[in-house]
Amino acid sequence: MNKSDSFITIKNKFIRMKKSSFLFLFILTFLSCSKKTDKDRAIALVESKYESSDQKLDFENSKLDSLYHIDPKAYADSIKKGNELDSILAVLESQIEHFDQRESDSVGLISAALTRERYHLLDLTKTKPRFIGWKLSGVKIKNVKSEELSFNFNKDITEIVE
Repeated sequence: MNKSDSFITIKNKFIRMKKSSFLFLFILTFLSCSKKTDKDRAIALVESKYESSDQKLDFENSKLDSLYHIDPKAYADSIKKGNELDSILAVLESQIEHFDQRESDSVGLISAALTRERYHLLDLTKTKPRFIGWKLSGVKIKNVKSEELSFNFNKDITEIVE
């Protein structure tokens, strides 16, 4: 094998490698472009629901948000409010013995109401936030200015739920 034969062999290998790299990049690009986002899947479901309708929908400013049976922020706020109520109740209980009967009764009523609220918050903290699905909001009907639609979806965004 002379130098020109080895050069041709190396050149052919390089060309095959280049072709296989191009094919790999093409397949990778095709797969990445065809992958739909959660919002794309939600929009496709809504569009399929309205395809026989004469209403045209505008999804430009729509938002896809997760849904929980108890909002995580509300859950955290209830824990914080419960801790604050514990502090207030402790102060009231420590001061109630220094009041006369009438003031003590009034503070006792307030304390009872706060205690009921505290028990309600304790029940709420036993129920942890749980993901239940998705909501697509801000969908507008074209040529109708004020009306906005919202749609709820199951966890996998495979169907619209009521």
